[in-house]
Amino acid sequence: MEAETASPTVRLFNALLVTMLAILTGLFCVRLRLIRPDEGDLKGMGFFIGSIAFPLLIFNTVATANIGAIDFGVIAACSLGKIAVMSLTWLLAFVAYLPHRSVGQRILTAAVFAFFAVASDDFAIGFPVIDALYGDEVDMSIYITGNALVGSFLFVPITIIAFAIGGALRGNNGEASGCRAIGRTIIYDLVTNPVLVMTCVGLILKIIFAASSTGSLSAKKLPSPFSNFIDLFTAPFGMSALFLTGTSLRSPRVAVWAVGLVLMKVVVCAYLSYAFGTLLLGTSGSTKLFRDFTFFYGAIPTGSPPIVFAAQFDPDSAELIATSVLFGLMLAGPIMFVTANSLGLHGDAAEATKILQQVQASVDASSIFCGGAFFLCLLLLRWAWHFKCPAKLLLAVYGMVLLVYAVVSLMLNPLFYPQSCELFKRMELRTPLVLTFSWLQNTASIMLLLLQSMLVCGPAVSKERPVLGVSIAGACFVFALLPSLLATPNTINEICGVSAVRNVSLSLTFAWSCLQLLIASVLAINGLCKARQRANRAEWRSERSESSEEARESDSSYDGSADLWQQLVPQGTILAITILNILKCLTQVINAGQVFFYANKNQGSFAAMLLLESVLEHGQPWVLLTALFFDQNFTSSFLKVLSGMCPRLCKASQVSKNPLWCLIRHSYLENADIDGRVSETDHGEL
Repeated sequence: MEAETASPTVRLFNALLVTMLAILTGLFCVRLRLIRPDEGDLKGMGFFIGSIAFPLLIFNTVATANIGAIDFGVIAACSLGKIAVMSLTWLLAFVAYLPHRSVGQRILTAAVFAFFAVASDDFAIGFPVIDALYGDEVDMSIYITGNALVGSFLFVPITIIAFAIGGALRGNNGEASGCRAIGRTIIYDLVTNPVLVMTCVGLILKIIFAASSTGSLSAKKLPSPFSNFIDLFTAPFGMSALFLTGTSLRSPRVAVWAVGLVLMKVVVCAYLSYAFGTLLLGTSGSTKLFRDFTFFYGAIPTGSPPIVFAAQFDPDSAELIATSVLFGLMLAGPIMFVTANSLGLHGDAAEATKILQQVQASVDASSIFCGGAFFLCLLLLRWAWHFKCPAKLLLAVYGMVLLVYAVVSLMLNPLFYPQSCELFKRMELRTPLVLTFSWLQNTASIMLLLLQSMLVCGPAVSKERPVLGVSIAGACFVFALLPSLLATPNTINEICGVSAVRNVSLSLTFAWSCLQLLIASVLAINGLCKARQRANRAEWRSERSESSEEARESDSSYDGSADLWQQLVPQGTILAITILNILKCLTQVINAGQVFFYANKNQGSFAAMLLLESVLEHGQPWVLLTALFFDQNFTSSFLKVLSGMCPRLCKASQVSKNPLWCLIRHSYLENADIDGRVSETDHGEL
């Protein structure tokens, strides 16, 4: 009784909680050696889920779906978002992920990654979450069914075709001579795929019942005893699929591709689905519920089917896919939870604005802390930061700009200084505080684009050109004045509760966001092409060896015994902040377009989209500080300087009495000699 009267947010939280517990149960069983997947303990469960339970669940869903009540604009919006994400993910994976391998193997991996980016866990997560959110008020489960049907008839066949082509090319060492054999393989795989077969059988059954004199088939249940048979075989699917996902996580670890795949599925797919939903459904009040659903559905994380495909066609990527599934749940949970709070079923624009103000204030406060920690690192390192390198100098100035930007943003927040927003409403961009806010925001954005250009076009070895670095940093401040004086800064209208109107300033904001996304995308494509060319030249050399060799070849002054932080450009740090910058630019383009073209208000799923943009925009110091301390070259140099400032800590007697210091040194100086120099094996670590 208490569960029935619980709010949609509470029901959603409970559904996400039990989902995570089911996955963690599988993970713990493997880590405790209760189950040994390598010895075949889960082969039977994998066969049952992939070949029996899941196809029967598809059959039951298709056969009992009330397709006539579906607004196909919603299905089209979600499908178009998935098509865009699937195409982009496939291209990125084919070009950039381990490009030294054969063409067939790259096609297989790209197909697995692309399928991951669109394979929403409709049955294990989608139906429980949607039922928990909407309950009996609105029947939105039919749209889960519609999207599952499109996935079965469109995305699964495309993936199977890619697997057939990749497998044939891999078997022929990349030679596409056997076109007939590839065609026969594709047809055989499509005809024998249990998901496609059961989908077709379900549609045929629905057509037969619809044409019969008894009318259409019930939208809820098949006739007995068929319904009892289906219920018996599909009842274990939810728990078994999630448990199998957990057992696939051998050693979950943070990896660039795992994080990238999760962002493509949970964030990019959700934003693009909402954008297509706005185009196809319009902005009338009657379609608001469906537009909100497109974003919510796009944020549903991926389930276990990509793990099954990876294990069958590309075993080397299975662990990466399983890790991505776990990360997807960790990211999608908060996004869906925030979206549930923002939906129009409970809450209005004023309440959503207040929540946005609170979230942005919290992010700014934590960013000030992270910016202060970054400034402290600069003070401790001093010249060891190597300010003569233009990239490191620009990175240092970027961090300081973010610190001041967070302080100014907090001063604009009406929770602390209501008069700032009142003055902004009267004078718009003419207030000194707003102009400063806009100037710092655009300066940081331009610096990120220049850092990305250095990553793509610059050398791997640090150059001692302090004048160039100062000139570049100064140019960023100067060029940022133009958009600051003409365009409205991002997040300012929403945080001050200003209803944006279509004017010149807002149009320039949209154009400036589009220009940033275009430049960042062009640089990213250029970087991928150069990486591909380097891989072709290097053939089978590993990425670390290649980076180390390039560093030695590009500059004769490279000294393997010197501090790597001073010798090399921090490419790993720059890569992390630029990837998040591309994602931030995409969210700003879509949100600015929604406001400019459709005058969307801060409510529903759009409120959650604004919250995510605010976190990405104002949480940049988090990313910068985290990326720095994930860079082993930086941490080694930092601890070396810290050891020199506190020599007592370096003594063995003191180290043995300080377990925290011992842990730090063991983690980051494992490969260093007594002077804190990194061994030769780590020269390629960027």
